[in-house]
Amino acid sequence: SQVRWLPRGDAFTFIKKTESGRTLWLCDATTGDTKLFIDAGQLQIDAARREKRYTLPGYQWAPDERYLLIPKNNDLYLFDLASKTMRRLTDDEAEERDPLFSPDGRKLAYLKRDNLMLYDLVSQKETRLTDNGSEELLIGRFDWTYEEEFSIRTGFEWSPNSQRISFFQVDVRRIPKFPIVDFAPVHNRVEFFHYAKAGDPNAEVKIGVLDVESKKIVWMECIGDADSSYISRTSWFPDGQRLAITWLNRRQNHLKLLSADVHTGRASVLLEEKSTTGWLEPKRKPLFINDTSTFVWLSEKDGFNHIYRIDAETRQSRQLTSGQWDVHKVVGADERFVYFTAYKERYADLDFYRIGVDDGGPTRLSQRSGVHGINMSPNRQFYLDTFSSAASPASVSLHRADGRRIVQLTTASERAQSYMKDVDVDFFTIPLPGRTLQAMMLKPANFDSTRPHPLLIHTYGGPGSHLVRNGWSHPRSLWYKMLLDEGFLILAMDGRGSSGRGAAWKHSLYKRLGDHEIRDQIDGAKWAARLAYVDGNRIGIWGWSYGGYTTIMSLLKSPGLFKLGVAVAPVTDWRNYDTIYTERFMDLPESNADGYDAGSALTIADQLASQLYLIHGSSDYNVHLSNTMQLVQKLQDNDKDFRLMLYPGKTHGLYGASTRVHVYEQIHRFILENL
Repeated sequence: SQVRWLPRGDAFTFIKKTESGRTLWLCDATTGDTKLFIDAGQLQIDAARREKRYTLPGYQWAPDERYLLIPKNNDLYLFDLASKTMRRLTDDEAEERDPLFSPDGRKLAYLKRDNLMLYDLVSQKETRLTDNGSEELLIGRFDWTYEEEFSIRTGFEWSPNSQRISFFQVDVRRIPKFPIVDFAPVHNRVEFFHYAKAGDPNAEVKIGVLDVESKKIVWMECIGDADSSYISRTSWFPDGQRLAITWLNRRQNHLKLLSADVHTGRASVLLEEKSTTGWLEPKRKPLFINDTSTFVWLSEKDGFNHIYRIDAETRQSRQLTSGQWDVHKVVGADERFVYFTAYKERYADLDFYRIGVDDGGPTRLSQRSGVHGINMSPNRQFYLDTFSSAASPASVSLHRADGRRIVQLTTASERAQSYMKDVDVDFFTIPLPGRTLQAMMLKPANFDSTRPHPLLIHTYGGPGSHLVRNGWSHPRSLWYKMLLDEGFLILAMDGRGSSGRGAAWKHSLYKRLGDHEIRDQIDGAKWAARLAYVDGNRIGIWGWSYGGYTTIMSLLKSPGLFKLGVAVAPVTDWRNYDTIYTERFMDLPESNADGYDAGSALTIADQLASQLYLIHGSSDYNVHLSNTMQLVQKLQDNDKDFRLMLYPGKTHGLYGASTRVHVYEQIHRFILENL
């Protein structure tokens, strides 16, 4: 765990857990040789900590590789690798959040008591760089909606020359507060936090660039205000004199990449994109190639997600990849190649590729059929490949940049693989009028195809989803194996709106969530019901989050087709969900009132004719418990029978070993009793 490449890129360290404790190991990437580096117990490196969707590291390398920075017990420590000594940098009760070395390795920046701080490693002095931060004026961090929907946590970044720090300022005072109630104590506690629901005012966001010597702040000129626009990303140009800013309008169908002068704040437009059929993906940022003004950019402007090479000075653009397939992620680039992952050869397989920046087509570097997660070295000479398939959990191997394997670092669990030896995973397409669905079905290898079996459909269905994957899903893979042993079949289908099939396929959901993606699950279930080995009277469906919404809508829109449904943490009306996600796909409520009504489970709750199990955590700050409560009220008003399970104090993921066991036991028992 906690793999960290050394800044020069020819080695990496990682934590290994042993019977005597945890140790820090180093792997030489050129040879694959691994050796004990430091006793991590001596260093007192904490385990990586999960916070919302982010994993916070227990240590990080200094740019000059002389030190390890170790956050512990809300303070920062510096381990000197030469002297093997530990120096405590801070000593107070306040947390130092998201510490970052300056590129020259002489300073640290971090957040503390709501403000941006600087620690000079030479003078050993801590300095406050800003003084106006508060719980409602966020410096270098984000409100829940920005963090969740733009997948961004750390809101500040050093310039390449270590002279400046760019940062977000997020004013949340306009956003309504939402109560989260802790029902466990005798006197219930209420926590209020800012949550902008569809149509609500958003945070006011500004981008500042701070000179660390003078503490002078220059504010960048961005277009629009909080009610009309977003800033989803910033990144420094290699020269340290300009800042690239990704701007979107509130409807997220108009994007501009701005180049802002950090001395004056004046901005110009580098590139601009618009969509007339749907939305633009908001997490775009330029990946600069070494120290040049040339960068790599992802765009769907030709109908599929592809890679472009753009010169910021001349504005000349060249498309590198093309075809009726989508690039999934760019993981590295240099003067010769761009490295990326894509579902290209087969819809279910996520492969690793590289393509020359001057000519030629993509070359596949990964060999085995399955899902490849890539962690590339800073010098783009090596990469770690975390590979899994539907039949095998993850293993990790080290490779050269051309794909040649250096060493197999870990192997897949033989015990887990043994459980899946008698499982057949079929990947296929379902033909439906006017479209085909990508699908996968799990069957026991020796199952009797002449007799009908009950079928459980696992669904998600949200825009950009990709459920049909040839990858391991822990612990769900083993739970499905248990269901197979009990006579069930498992089916998953990616309908309209899913990723990997171009922008038009995704945009078919635009302004009408709860329509096409639900119809595809229903029609796919009807198709499966006609199979000789499926019992058409014993079909169930289940899902979590958007999958819970899809489950409920599928039951309500096809009374009698499904015998049961299990909906965990579901949205039930899109007016309940946040601005950034909801308005991206549904527009604002005042502009699409009919679409919001049509996509609400509350308006058709009287159609329930199946067994339904609703499950929700009472402290879910993502999909609020009020979603389930509103549906419960409608079902009761219509005299409908259903089952409800609440988890006090639990959030959206229902985390905790005992909680997860209880959740799956409840779902399992409900399926056995009713399907």
